[in-house]
Amino acid sequence: MTFRSHLWLLIVGLLAIVAGYVLLAAQRLSWGPSLLVAGYCVVLPLFIWRLFRQGVGE
Repeated sequence: MTFRSHLWLLIVGLLAIVAGYVLLAAQRLSWGPSLLVAGYCVVLPLFIWRLFRQGVGE
């Protein structure tokens, strides 16, 4: 697996974080924190784990 095969996971994580901040700014307090937690605590660590599980260059 290469970096490109895991790139979609990074994009999803970053979109969740951006959407969370946008919703917080719009006073949508039900979805904003949930998206931030999902982005920072689930998706991005999953991306890092999957990226380095088999090695970055392999």
